[in-house]
This record gives sequence, structure tokens and C-alpha cells, in this order.
Amino acid sequence: MGLGSGVRIAVWLVFAAVGGMACDVGDGAGGTVRGISGELATVVAESGPRTAGANPTPAQPLPGVAEVVAELEALVVAERGAEVEYDRGDWRHWLDSDRDCQNTRAEALIVESLAAVSFATEERCRVTGGEWIGPWSGEVFTDASDVDVDHHVPLGHAHAAGGWRWEGDRKRAFANDLTNPNSLQVTDASVNRSKGKQAPDEWRPENPAGWCRYAADWISVKRQWDLTVAAAEKRALADMLTTCDDPGSWGLAGVLSK
Repeated sequence: MGLGSGVRIAVWLVFAAVGGMACDVGDGAGGTVRGISGELATVVAESGPRTAGANPTPAQPLPGVAEVVAELEALVVAERGAEVEYDRGDWRHWLDSDRDCQNTRAEALIVESLAAVSFATEERCRVTGGEWIGPWSGEVFTDASDVDVDHHVPLGHAHAAGGWRWEGDRKRAFANDLTNPNSLQVTDASVNRSKGKQAPDEWRPENPAGWCRYAADWISVKRQWDLTVAAAEKRALADMLTTCDDPGSWGLAGVLSK
């Protein structure tokens, strides 16, 4: 799903479990992940010219948590590593792929803002203001300089998880991916820099309220790009998904925090 002349809006929701029931699913290590129930849903819309601060359309259900766990199980398990040294310059960003003067960072800021954005000049290229909620802190930001557009699966981690084999075009596509709303996320600058290129077994949001979404988004990106997962990383993701029964585990996500 490209932004081009459309608008991308992604809002994660969680449905309460019916009657408090839970399901048991395999964790890939001979055990089970208990207490996972409920449904994950998303709003993804493309319509008309891109407008800042557009309102989301009604939610459309996506597969439940059990299917997210199944996607985790489908990931290839391999130790992290690369035969060539990581060079961030190979993963060029931010690009202006549609040549409208708004680069990938600006596109993400426009789409994820909960209010009309402001620009540095009349040419409307660089975003300076809007309204963004840090998905892992719940803090509200109105100054674009206070937020980063985070590669949810960091570039350095993607390199070590199989991306080192990619040609330059694929690396650039990953680094500027607007097709999956989970790939690039407007995030507190301080939180993003604390995370760096660490995987979920090395770093996770301090507030458990974001764990369910964090894990589900990570798995989504890894599946899309056929990246591998380390054994410890897989266990950490499965652990975070056990929080999905608690509606609070999605309480810091986008419009839900407003």
C-alpha cells in the first residue's frame, strides 16, 4: 500500500475476549503461551488526495492473536550475524520516491498526525508541527523535531537478520517502506534512540502497555521482508504476546490514546 496520492491511516485496536476465555498456542520451544485471546484489528484506508490529520474510517477486523503467533512460528529461526559489515549508507533514507518534495519522513509524519500538520515553507515539503502520540510512552508531541520516524525493525538489525544479502534497491525499499504501516512509526526521539538497533530480547518498551502492539508489529515486518528471528528474540516476542488479553496493552497506540 503506497502513499503516493493516497492516505495511509493505521490504528490498532483490541477486542475484549468473550467470556474471559483464553487459548493455548505453541511457543516453538516445546511449551505453550497461555492466556492469549481476543482479536487484533487495524484500520488501513486509502482514499483521494493525501490530507493531513484525516479521520480514520471504521475498524475492519484482522486475524486474531493466535494467527499472529502462527506468523511468529513461521519465521525462520537463525542466529543473528552477517558476512559483510553493516553500512548504514547502503540503506538510504529518507527518499522522495513520488517526487512531490515530501520525503519518506514527511509522508509518515503527515499520515500519523492526529491534527493538520504545518510546514516550514509554502512548498509544503518539510513538516514542522502536528500532533503525534508516542506509541510506547503515550506522550503527546506537537513539534516535529521532538519525534523520530522509527524503523520498527531497525536497519542494523535487519542487516543481521538476513538483509545483508539484499541488493541496494531492496535495502532502500525497506528503509523507506510506506506499504506496511508497521514498518515506520512516529516515535519519541528519546525512546527511539534508547532502542537503537536492539531486538525484543534486548530492548522492549518500558511500559508493558505497549508490549502486545510492539510484538505484533515486529512480527508483521519480519514476515513481510522474510527476515529471520533468533531463538531468544522469538521467546521474547511470544512473551509479549501473552499480554494481549489486557486491553491496556494497546492503550498507548495512536488514536486510542487521544
